[in-house]
This record gives sequence, structure tokens and C-alpha cells, in this order.
Amino acid sequence: MGDSFIDQNHFKRILNRNVAVPLGFGFLSAFFFSAIVYFLLNVSHWVERSVVGVAYAHDMLKVMGDLEASMRGYLIAGDDAFLEPYRNELPVFESQFDLIADYAADDPVQLNRVERLGRLHEQWIAFSEEAIARRARNESVVEYVRSQEGLKLKEEQRRLLNEFIAYERQIRADRTDTSETITTALIGGFLLFSLIFSGLLVYFGRRDLISLSDSYSESLQQQQAHAAALEKQAWYRNGQTQLSESMIGEQALPTLGQNVLGFLARYLGVAVGALYVTQEGKLQRVAEFGWDRDRLHAGRNLELGEGLVGQVALERHVMQLDNVPQGYLNVSSALGSAAASSVLIFPVEDSGMLNAVLEVGFLRPLRDEDNELLRRVSENIGSAIEAARYRQRLQRMLAETQQLNEELQVQQEELRAANEELEEQSNALRESQAHMEEQQAELEQTNEQLAEQTQALAQQRDEMDLKNHRLHEVQLMLEERADELQRASRYKSEFLANMSHELRTPLNSSLILSKLLADNPHGNLLEDQVQFARSIYSAGNDLLNLINDILDISKVEAGKLDVHPELLILTRLVDGLKSLFLAQALEKSLQFNVELAEDLPPSLYTDRQRLEQILKNLLSNAFKFTEKGSVELRVTRRDDQQIAFAVRDSGIGIPADQQEVIFEAFRQADGTTNRRYGGTGLGLSISRELAQLLGGTIEVSSEPGAGSVFTLIVPENYSAPVAEQESEPLPEPKSFDIPDAPAPVATPIAATPRPVPRPEQGVATLTDDRERFPFERSVLVIEDEPQFAGILRDLAHELKYSCLIAQNADRGFDTAVQYRPDAILLDMRLPDHSGLTVLERLKENPITRHIPVHIVSVEDRKEAALQMGAIGYATKPTTREDLKAVFGLFEAKLEQKVKRILLVEDDARQRESVSRLIEDVDIEITAVEFGEQALELLRSTVFDCMIIDLKLPDMDGHELLERMAREDICSFPPVIVYTGRNLTRDEEGALLKYSRSIIIKGARSPERLLDEVTLFLHKVESDMPPERQKMLKSVRSREKAFEGRKILVVDDDVRNVFALTSALEQKGALIEIARNGHEAIAQLQNVGDIDLVLMDIMMPEMDGFTAMQEVRKDPRFAKLPIIAVTAKAMKDDQDRCLRSGANDYLAKPIDLDRLFSLIRVWLPKVELL
Repeated sequence: MGDSFIDQNHFKRILNRNVAVPLGFGFLSAFFFSAIVYFLLNVSHWVERSVVGVAYAHDMLKVMGDLEASMRGYLIAGDDAFLEPYRNELPVFESQFDLIADYAADDPVQLNRVERLGRLHEQWIAFSEEAIARRARNESVVEYVRSQEGLKLKEEQRRLLNEFIAYERQIRADRTDTSETITTALIGGFLLFSLIFSGLLVYFGRRDLISLSDSYSESLQQQQAHAAALEKQAWYRNGQTQLSESMIGEQALPTLGQNVLGFLARYLGVAVGALYVTQEGKLQRVAEFGWDRDRLHAGRNLELGEGLVGQVALERHVMQLDNVPQGYLNVSSALGSAAASSVLIFPVEDSGMLNAVLEVGFLRPLRDEDNELLRRVSENIGSAIEAARYRQRLQRMLAETQQLNEELQVQQEELRAANEELEEQSNALRESQAHMEEQQAELEQTNEQLAEQTQALAQQRDEMDLKNHRLHEVQLMLEERADELQRASRYKSEFLANMSHELRTPLNSSLILSKLLADNPHGNLLEDQVQFARSIYSAGNDLLNLINDILDISKVEAGKLDVHPELLILTRLVDGLKSLFLAQALEKSLQFNVELAEDLPPSLYTDRQRLEQILKNLLSNAFKFTEKGSVELRVTRRDDQQIAFAVRDSGIGIPADQQEVIFEAFRQADGTTNRRYGGTGLGLSISRELAQLLGGTIEVSSEPGAGSVFTLIVPENYSAPVAEQESEPLPEPKSFDIPDAPAPVATPIAATPRPVPRPEQGVATLTDDRERFPFERSVLVIEDEPQFAGILRDLAHELKYSCLIAQNADRGFDTAVQYRPDAILLDMRLPDHSGLTVLERLKENPITRHIPVHIVSVEDRKEAALQMGAIGYATKPTTREDLKAVFGLFEAKLEQKVKRILLVEDDARQRESVSRLIEDVDIEITAVEFGEQALELLRSTVFDCMIIDLKLPDMDGHELLERMAREDICSFPPVIVYTGRNLTRDEEGALLKYSRSIIIKGARSPERLLDEVTLFLHKVESDMPPERQKMLKSVRSREKAFEGRKILVVDDDVRNVFALTSALEQKGALIEIARNGHEAIAQLQNVGDIDLVLMDIMMPEMDGFTAMQEVRKDPRFAKLPIIAVTAKAMKDDQDRCLRSGANDYLAKPIDLDRLFSLIRVWLPKVELL
């Protein structure tokens, strides 16, 4: 190919000489003569333009003369006629000035003269105007003119114009001469060029052939040199890359130094070397390579300037030693030894600061590549050394801090023990003194009473015998009556409990099946059929309310209904009632008014639930019996200690003879068979009993056709009644000896009323800050114990947090949604739901899922709570320091600007895709390939979340989790297992020790992964991009928690089994069935992969309590989730179920939404995608 290329060039050379060159020369000749003609025409044009410029100058001289003459005439004669030429010539001068300025624009010299001329003209005009003005005022202008200022200005203008004209003439003459000379020279030169060109054409042809050969040789040499340079650059870059790989990770200085020297030995052929690091103004050797054992411990520390290494550190210049003397530096191995040929000492700097000195020896002469490579990697080595030294300082400071903390804790414990001993001694002394004083007073009083009572003792003895005998008979009779009443109450309670079970059991299946039909998930029912199902569901709920009313009134009559007083804000109570009944008022076109008197207190101390139950019943009746008009709720103060709630309506009214009957159970004012209004007749009866339980009453005033007014009167501060002391059984009558004390007299003891608690004492602990919010940040406390809630509120105020308080699960969730606090403190054992249910609802709701939740409870459900998204777990009883640490954790979460995620994945593409999925401006993702790298990072960094794959190059994911739990790391973060391997039940159970979030890679796994990461990082979902919000909504709309999960349903009623099976199978769950406790245990033994148990309580052969106890005895089922389901609905059922081994409790009839929510809480979080 090279020969053909040379032949082609040779052909082109011949063609250029024979055809192209003569033709080109002809074109060149034509162009040359055309250029000469154009040049001559241009010279002629310039000459004409120069003539025009000279004419402009002459015209300006003439106008200047006219101006001067006109001005002088006026100054001499004083006649305005002389000024007319002056005024007329001024515009002419300005136009001439503009023309000459445009003409001189391209000549700096002439333009300078024109500009000076313009300035002189302006000065002369100013002088002339001043002279004319003086002459016009008849002032003397002689002295003003004799100053010769105007004359000097005019002479200077004439001089400039004359120089302008002379300059133009000189330039014109010079250019004319130059054009003649150039024309002659060009024509002669062209002729000479033609002769020379013809002669040189042959010469250059021969030279081209020779130069072509030389150029090919030179091009080949340049290509070889360029390839060598590229190879050298690639060698440098490869060295930098390998060195960076050897320095990756958190390495100590000795390890880092060994890796650097090892790289230099491999890459540069270094035979011996050492790395000196600057430490406190000295050089310390931290790593060696190939050193003799005899010299290993010598020269480990050097001063700056000491030896060649110290001198290089002092001057910061590279030192090269070629042809070092024999014996200067020896290199030895097991087989022999040799002397080093050259030594290179190199300073290592980072950001202008000396970090280390590197000394290496070679068995060959030094090359430029050695120095250049070290120059390029020195900064990387310096940065790595600085990072290692910073880690050393940080670890040293951490150890010192931990030691100081331990010493402080020991001192605090000693001080606390001493304080406790002193307090115990002081209390013992005070109690002893008080006891002695009381004994002395009692002895004095007894002595006085003995003296008085001894005289009447003989007379009272006979009377006492008779009274004791009668009292004993009465007591026996009362005890028999009490036993009968207690037996009747027990029979009634058992009857109601059994009836509740027998009614709720079939009602449970009816409600579940009618709810499934009403939801019509398959869409195969007609609208009428769906409406029939809804009617059945509504009727079942009405029947359930009737059962609850019967149980309530029976509890009130038996005195077993407890009162839970709390501080109740009046405005909040009334607003809630208004919003509840406003829709009903609009539906019936009734006017609904609520009015509060001005003298009302801001709050009441009473049972909120019972008070709301009474008012809801009164308002419900008012709306039911009112067809048109209005309903009004008015709250006023009845006296200093009572509050009245008056419900007024414009309904049908009640006759006077029926106003007492309506308060009896199952009685209504309209008791006929054709009555218009439904109802059981229990509402007012229960309301009156509840009012009396709260220490109040219900009054009614009504007229038929004019409406009714029901007034509930309750005390402002509830005071629990103090029961009369039970009289102890008196001894059998017997004869008395002469006693030393008076005989006991059976006199009734007056009951002491309970003092009304003041708001600032026991009641104020339940007040919160939702009305004013004194601090910027807020915390919600969901706690049913008032005293502990008050402690948390006071601590929150001390730490600058506004505090909201809720005493049950539903109110806590509603408060979180309404006020959106910055943090939440949650108890596990709440009166209405489990704390895990609240946590699950909070984390499912996009509005509240980002709020950090910390658990404080007596129950130990730490693992489940943390995996569901809680940031911490504290077990009661707690100390003040523990609670402060909880708020400190809140503060850290709220102040944290960047969340850290550790991603452990061996596949580079998977790492990149996962990083892109979860990346955000406030998220820092650290992606590693090996398990060892992850452990190294966990030892020095706290991560908010960790995503791991089970298949890693150096270890299994399960082994990594075990080492994380066993080794000393900063913190064990929430772990999300994201793997493509299908897990067995044993593998899944082993992983659940460390993570409840296990996601199998599949088509929909990215959405679930994003949901779990968002949960653990507490990110605000509304602040995320729209496409990610859409992904989160999509993953929550699917019920993958149920898919493929095996649930054991234990119930003896086939209707309940059918209903629960139908509901759960629609969610994708697999159902196993047992009829009693024995069958349940057998199923658990035979079927080894059951995920959850729904356990009924009342069953034949073995009930649910016994079955749960037996199941928990087997270690295999210690963590198996069990949800107890009962229809008996007795007072202590929930506590008894939890004590028997249940994880949670659900009462029949079952609310499907709550059942599904509980199952999501307790099922292990493994997504089978």
C-alpha cells in the first residue's frame, strides 16, 4: 500500500509540472495585472478624496473670517445688523465641521487636529458671546478685546487648518510618488519572478521527490515516538489506578504504608524501601520493605534535617542518588545479597503540608519514569496518610471519651448510693420521732378515757351483750342476703357473657359475609343484590349496638362499670359533637345551634367517654324525634360546682305522665304497635345510670307538640364516691372480764368525701399544648397512664418541645394526622388497640410515616417495633436520663440533614440501579461489593439503613449479619434483605433474627424496596418526586403481605370458619382449619410452615386459653404470631389472652379492616414477588 501511495504522489507531481503549473501561472498573471489596475484606480480615488478634504478646510477658513468680521463690526458699531452674518454663518460652520470630521475619521493625526479645532471654536464662540453680551449691555469691551484671547483662538484655528491642508497635500504627493514606484517595481518584479519561477520549477520538482522520502521516514519516527508517549501515559495511569485500589478502605498507617511499598515493589521494581510519616514535628518510620533484620529497629524516629531523609523533609525537594557507593544500601534475600544501585528520596505532601517521606532503593539506575510516577501519586498517598492519621486521632479521642464517661458513671453511682443511704437514715429518724410522738399522745388520751369509761363499764356490759346478740343475728341475715345477691349477680354476668358469645358468634359470620358481598370484589352481583347485602350488614351492626347497650346497662346495675376521669376541654368536646351531628342536621333540613355561656370554666374533670356517650344519645334522640325546626345544645354553669348541658328540640314532645317512664329499660313514650320511631328504649336508661355514675343527674321538661329539653347536670370536678367501710363480723357474745379499755360500739362511720382534685395537682398532668404551642417543635405522647404522661410532658417542656397528649390509640392516631408533630412517644398497652397497631397505621399513612416514633412500654416488643419503623425502644420503668436520651435521639433525627445508606451488592449493574432508585439530595449512598468492606465501614460509620444481597463474593449474607451482631460496630442499622434467591423456611427463619424486611427480586420489587427505604429514613413522602410517590401508592395498593401466607383458623363454629376463610382467601392467604385446641396443636405439629394463628377462646374439649399456653410451651412456636378472637367480651379478657400467650386481641364480631391491619402487623415482612 505504501508503494502505490508513492507512485500516486509522483504522478501528481508530473501532472502539476506539465498542466497545472502553467495554467496556474496564467491565472496568477491575470490576477497580478488586475491587482495593479485596481491599485491605480484606488490611488486615483484617494487623490480625489484628498482634494475634497482640502476644499472643506478652505471653506472653514472662509466661514471663520466671516464670523470674525461680523463680530468685530457689531463690537465697533453696536448695530444688530452686523450680527446677522454672525448668526447665519454659525450653522454653516457646524455643518462644515461635521463634514471635515467625517473625512478625518480614519486618520488619527487629522482627527486630532479636527477635534482640537472644534474645542478652540467652542472657546471662541464663548468669548464672542460674552463680548456681544457686554456690548449689548453698553459695557466697555475694549479691555476685554485687548486681552487678545479671541485673536489667539482664531490664529490657532487658522494654524490648525493650514497644517491640515499642508498635511493633506504632503500625503497626496507622497502617495502619488509611492504608487508610481510600486507600479514600476511590481511590473519589474513580476517579470523577474517569471524568469526565476521557470528556472526553479525543475529544481523544486527534484527536491519534492527527495523531501517526500524524508517526510515518510520522519512521519514513521514521530508515530513511534507518539506511541511510546501514549504507552508511558497509560503506564502512569495504570499505576495510579493500582495504587488507589491498594489504598481503598479505612486502613491504619502501617497497613497503608505496607500496601504503598508493596505496590512500588511490584510496579517499579523497588528492592528496598521505607515510609516515614511526620508525627509532632518528627519523622517516624511506619512501614518497611525488604529491610535487613539488623537494621529494622534502628533509625525508626528522625528529626527534621537529620540525614538525607530529614533533609528532604526540611527542603521538600526530591533527592536522587545514582551510583551509590558499595555497601551504602544492601538488598538481601534467603539466597543471596546485593548492593543497591540507586536511591530515590521523595517528599509526600497534601494541600501544601508535608505528610511523609518515601525512601526507595533500586538495583538498577534511576529512570525519569520513576520520578514522574512518584510525582503523580504523591498527592494521593498524602491524602490517604492524612485520612489514616485523622482516623487514628478520632479513635484515640473516642477511647478517651469513653474512659471519661465510665469514670463519671462510677462517680455518679457512688454519689447516688451515698445520697440514698443518707436519705434512708433521715427518713428513718423522722419516722421514729413521729411514731414516738403519736404513741405519747395516744397514751395520754387513753389514760383519760380509761378514767371516764371505767365508771360506765358495768352498766354498758349488760346492754352490750344484748346489742351484740341482736347485731350478730342481723349480720348473719345480711350475709345470707349478700351471698344471694352476689350469686344472682354472678349468674347474671355468666348469663350475659354466654349470651354475648352465643349472639356474637353467628353475628360475626353474618357481618363478615355480608361485608364481603357488599364490597363485591368480583363485580358479579347486581346493584340490588349489593344493596341487600348492605342492608344485612347495617342490620347486623344495629343488633351489635343493642347487645353492647344491654351489656352496658348490666354493668352499670352490677356496679362493674369503671370511671376513668381526665381533664376535658369544653370547647373541644362541643366542637366534636357539632361536627358529628352537622351532617344529620343538613340531611333533615334542621337548624343545629351550639351555645356556650361566658362564665364557663375552660375544662372539666370527668370521664370523657361516658360524658360523650350521654350527650350523643340525647342529641341522637333530639334529631330522631324532630321533623322540622331546630335542635340546640346549650352549655351553662348551674352553680359553682356543676355544669349543665341542655339539649332542646322542637320535636313531638313527651306527655307529663310519660316523662318518668322513658328512663326505664326497654320503655318508650310511644309503646304502641304502630309507633313511628324505632329504638330499643335502652338509651335514656343507660344515660341516666351513667349520669349518676358521674355524680350528676338528667332532667326533662316537655310539652306534646312543643318539643323537649333534656338537661344533663354533672359536677365540674368528678369525685369518686368513698364506699362505707364494710362492718367486720362481730364475735360471738361471751362474758367479759374487767377490761382495761372500753368495749367497741357498733356505730356507723361517716364516709369522708374525696377531695376535689385541683387542676394544678393531679388533673393538670393531662393538659397539653394544642391550644398555644409554646415551642417551635412538638412531640405527641400516646400514653394511657396520666402520671407518666405528665412526666413526659414536663420533660418535653424542659427540653423546649410543645407536648400533645392522647390516652388511647384512636385519639393518638387522629391527633398525629391533625397536628403532624415532629416526634411521637408511643406506649404498647393502650386501652383500645395495641401500640403496634398504631405504629402500623402511622407508617401506612403518607402524611405521618416520616414522623420518628420511639416506644416506651413495659412490654418487650423491641424487634417487631424497630422493624416496623420505630427509631428506638425503651422499657419501663425508665430513668430521667433514659428519657432525655430518647429526646436526644429525636433531636439527632430532626437535625440530621443527610441520611446514610449502606448498599452491599456484588453486581455492579444492580448497585447502580438501586442507587438511582433511592438517590436523593439528602441521601448519601455508600455502595460496596464485599462483605469485609461493609464491616470495615460499619466499624467507623453510623448508617440509617442497610440493603444487602445474600450472595456476596467473599461471604454469605447470613454470615455478614451474624458478624455484624457479634463484632464491635458503631450501630446495627435496620436491614433490608434484597435478594434474587428463593428462600427456604429455615433460611427465612434465620434471617428474621436480624431483619423483618426480606424482598425477593422480581418485576415489582423496586417499588417495595423504595417503600421500605422511605420508612426507615423517615422521609416526607409529599416532598418526593411525583414518579416516586406514584410508585409508593402502587406498592401499598397491593396486598402482598397475604400472598402465599399460611394462616391457621381455630374455631368450633363452622359459620365463622367459612366467613374467615372466604375473607382471607380473597387476599391470597392459604387457610388451615382446626375445631378446638387439640386439633390446633396437632395442625401445628403436622404443618410446619404456618405463619399466623387466629385462635377462638370458647371451644369444646380445649379452650383457647389452654391451647395458647400449650403452644407457647414448645420452643419452636415461641415467636409464632397468635391473635386471640373472642365473643365473650368480659372485662379482663384482653389481659388474660395476653397472659396466656397471645400477641394481640380481637373481639367478635370481627371488623375486617382491623383484622387485616393486625395480620399485616404480625406477619413477617417477606415480599414474595
